[in-house]
Amino acid sequence: MLIERQWRVTMADVDAAGILYYASPLRWTEALLGDWLDRSGRSISSMLAANEATPAVGVQVRYLAPLGLDDHCRLCLSAQRIGKTSFTIRCTAWAPGDERVAVEVEVTHAFVSYVRQPGGGVALAKQARPPWLRQALECDSQALRKG
Repeated sequence: MLIERQWRVTMADVDAAGILYYASPLRWTEALLGDWLDRSGRSISSMLAANEATPAVGVQVRYLAPLGLDDHCRLCLSAQRIGKTSFTIRCTAWAPGDERVAVEVEVTHAFVSYVRQPGGGVALAKQARPPWLRQALECDSQALRKG
C-alpha cells in the first residue's frame, strides 16, 4: 500500500439526498496521490516547477456498497500496474464498520514533460518514469505480489 487515510464523507461528497456523489471518489484518489507524492519527496508543485506532470489518461470507478453523509471509511492507495511511461493506481474505499469494499477507483497516469507554448498552449511529451517513481511504485507492487 502506498498510503492509507481515514475519511469522513462530508457534504461536499454527497448529493442532495445524502448519497455519495459519483465524482467524489475521484477527488479522494487525487488527494491520496498528492499526499503520497509529497511524502515521496516529489510534491505536485515541485514536479510542475520542473515541467513534469502525471496527467490521468484513463479512469474506472466501481461502486460496490453505499456510502452516505458522515460515514467514516478507510481509503487505501496502491500500485496496480507499472509500465514504461505510465502507471495505474487503485484507491479502495472500505465501508464503515466492516471490511466490505464500497468503492474502487483505478486511474492510469502517464509521466510527461511539458512546455508552455506562446499564446497559452501546452505541449506534452511522454517520458520514461524517473527512477524515484519506479522505485516507489515497485516497492508497493512487490508487497502486492507477496501478500
